Amino acid sequence: MKIATIAAVMVAASTAFGELIVKDGDTLAFLGDSITQQGQEKTDGYVNLVLRSLAIEGVYVKPVKAGVSGNKSNDMLARLDSNVLSKKPSVMTLSCGVNDVWHQDWNKGVPLEDYKKNISAIFDKCDAAGCKVVVLTATMFEKPGMEKFKHNVMIAPYNEWLREEAKRRGYPVADLNADMWKAHAENPSVKLTADGVHMRPEGNRLMARGVLRALGMAENRVASFDWENWKPVWVLCRFDLKPDADKADYLAKTKDVLAAVRAEPGCCEYRLLGDAETDWSAPQRFGDRTLWMLEKWLSVEDLKAHLATPHMKKFGPSVSPMRTSSSFHVLEDVLP
Repeated sequence: MKIATIAAVMVAASTAFGELIVKDGDTLAFLGDSITQQGQEKTDGYVNLVLRSLAIEGVYVKPVKAGVSGNKSNDMLARLDSNVLSKKPSVMTLSCGVNDVWHQDWNKGVPLEDYKKNISAIFDKCDAAGCKVVVLTATMFEKPGMEKFKHNVMIAPYNEWLREEAKRRGYPVADLNADMWKAHAENPSVKLTADGVHMRPEGNRLMARGVLRALGMAENRVASFDWENWKPVWVLCRFDLKPDADKADYLAKTKDVLAAVRAEPGCCEYRLLGDAETDWSAPQRFGDRTLWMLEKWLSVEDLKAHLATPHMKKFGPSVSPMRTSSSFHVLEDVLP
């Protein structure tokens, strides 16, 4: 390759990515509460949008999805080592504060000074482990009279401390709270949450854009993703095992590939199923030699990429001789 061409490629990469702090092959963790849990479980959740967008840019990361409903800063601190740092992430996003404030209604929240201690301890542990933290400011409460709504007033000093502490430590910040207020100022009729707290698709897209910017992705690339028109597909495969095939071996081979498949950025669901053990006589039964694979992918392109991965090229030939027949169906939602 000519030097001029190499230089052009390097400039293009710099323009596309900015200075990404997460690299291809890195482990990227998402620590948070139910907003993050929904963001990692829903196809259009912010965690999955971030992972898919990085993959489009050629940055394939190993995700650690650590959102747990109801969690506050003390809960996240308690499980940080086991749920996150044990996976050795190079980068971790932290979304924490909504429940610390909200749960004070039931005397189960975390006062600001205790919150500071908990979050500082999380930061210190991540620093010691060599894990870069990306701070997400706590999202707003989308309630009537939002400017004066008590939880928005209460959460303001939590976010102000987060911004100051992140600046002191040199952490990147996704100021999602400010982004939400800006979105409402520009369009007062916008609805970012389903219940005032948990995100609608619009809210998840706003969060994903903020996280990608904080990870260092250039604004022109963040703006280029057409998330609203991504079209997920379902896959249903039927596998009939030969009478002499070792089913336990088949299951073991499948189990070996599950983690790699589920870590693919376009994978939303990947499960091997069989007849349910029940004494109910109504359902049709196929027998214990018939297995089903239920999959969901963000797009047909993600499905095609999945089939071309090294682990699937190795897995397919290892199990196909054990089957008498198989079927492969690609489906889409008929009703939303």
